[in-house]
This record gives sequence, C-alpha cells and structure tokens, in this order.
Amino acid sequence: MSESPTPLVPRRIPVWIVVWLIVTAAIQTYDACYELLGAVSHAGGPLSWLWPGHVFYSSFDHRYADFDAFGSAQSWANLLEVVVLIVAICLRRRWSGVVLALIVSTATFWKTVIYFLVEISSGLEMTRQSLEQGNLVGFLAVAVLPNLVWIVVPLSVVIVLGRRVWRAGVASVPAQSAGPAGRGR
Repeated sequence: MSESPTPLVPRRIPVWIVVWLIVTAAIQTYDACYELLGAVSHAGGPLSWLWPGHVFYSSFDHRYADFDAFGSAQSWANLLEVVVLIVAICLRRRWSGVVLALIVSTATFWKTVIYFLVEISSGLEMTRQSLEQGNLVGFLAVAVLPNLVWIVVPLSVVIVLGRRVWRAGVASVPAQSAGPAGRGR
C-alpha cells in the first residue's frame, strides 16, 4: 500500500492555518528580537521605539522588562519555531507541510502553557505587581487574555491537523483478512 494518505484526507494546510502560521512567524521573530536585543530594545533603549507594545507589556510582565533566562530561552525557541514555520508554509500543499505545521503548532501550544505554568509556579513573580497595585483589569487585559491566543489558536490547529494525520493513518492500514494473523489464503 502507498505511504501517501488517501485522497479522502486533505493533503494541504487549510488557508486559515497558513495565515496563522505567517502571522505567527512574524510575531515570534519580532518578539524574539525585542527580548534578545535586551537593553537596546527595552524601555529607555535607543531602539525601544520599534517595540512600543512590548515596552508597555513589560510594565505588566517583568520577564519582558529585564533579562530573564526563561524569557531568553523562549525567544531562542521562537526563532527555531520560525524556521520550521517557514518550511511548513513553503510545503503547505504537501503532506509533509501538514505534518510540520502540526509539530510546530504543538510546540507553540506547549511552550505557551509552560510560560504560564512557570509564572503560576513562581507565585506570579513577574506579574504580581499589577495585582498588588489593584490593577486586575490591566493584568487580565494585558498579561493574560492576549497570551491565551497563543494557547487557543495553536490548540485549534493541532486539533484540525491532528485529525487529518489520524484519518490518513487509519486510511493507510490495510483491511484485515480472515485467517491467522490477518493473512488470507
């Protein structure tokens, strides 16, 4: 039996996912540059004007305000993800692009979940000041809700592409014949 999926299983990445992958690649590159350029890009730095949203966000999430090893590691992971995103986008009309998009979206999802878990496990070390100042709305509107997009959309992509991969796997298994060990005569 052929290794390629059956014609009933779409071999392309849906357009909405391609758009998401392009947007993700741009945002992750922009975000990683802000974080990895450090003092040059952060508040008061000569290039901070290129990242006004990040400078504002850093007033709620201090991981973005100063050097943070986890934030730096996440930024390097973002750049690796961008490479895979670009390859997946280039292969969007092939089965290998579907599989790569599934893998990279799974990584994006879990990286964001880990980001939240690190913050929760630290007792909100990097974001607590907003709550201590009584700014619950700012905390939710700036530090939490926008970041949930990086959980919800990648999870949606994982579900859509995961179903395609699952259906292709099921379709590629030959029907079992009667007889011992599924072998017919």
